[in-house]
Amino acid sequence: MCINPCLRKARARFYVVLFVAVTAVSAKYEVKDLQLKAADQYAAHLDFQEIVIGAFPCNTQAKALELFDTEKLHEKGFLPILLVIENHNVFPIQIRETDIYLVETDGTQRRPIPYLDVLLEVSLKKPITESLDKKQIDKIVKKEMRLDFEHKSFGEKLIGPNSSDHGVVFYRLPTDGTLEGCRLYFPEVLNFSEREMLIFFEFDLVGAQ
Repeated sequence: MCINPCLRKARARFYVVLFVAVTAVSAKYEVKDLQLKAADQYAAHLDFQEIVIGAFPCNTQAKALELFDTEKLHEKGFLPILLVIENHNVFPIQIRETDIYLVETDGTQRRPIPYLDVLLEVSLKKPITESLDKKQIDKIVKKEMRLDFEHKSFGEKLIGPNSSDHGVVFYRLPTDGTLEGCRLYFPEVLNFSEREMLIFFEFDLVGAQ
């Protein structure tokens, strides 16, 4: 059977477009293992009240890609910060992500941005006006990516005596792209046994530039 040359070309174009579309959709998200160090081995860290907090702020594209397999984090102006916390006390401590502030040079205190909000912003061209459940989010974001962000996000930590834990918090990157003069502020670290707050923790991030 003789196929019309125009039809043959149209089919060829269709298969090329189909191949490109499938390739784009099937591009896999790579889950990257966090390369953790002892808390006091990070350039930015604080050792106080038998608690050591180390911070690895990712204010460059290369650093952000060490944590998550997406260039959009940096392109969209997000600042992921990996925290490693060691508790050398004889009691457990509790730290909530929502109580960890980024203090900018002008004194403005920024709360962390929930990881789901970060995921949606890096995945959508336009902001949405309604809340979505995880099933709906998985239609927009690769499930592997959503699970990776969920697993690595700091959330709420209950760290036992002589134990450690870690997680990532997200903020907006300062407009100048640097961390000079920025600090991390932990006003509510709870002695979980006694149900009382410890003295606040605060330290500069400039050491991690």
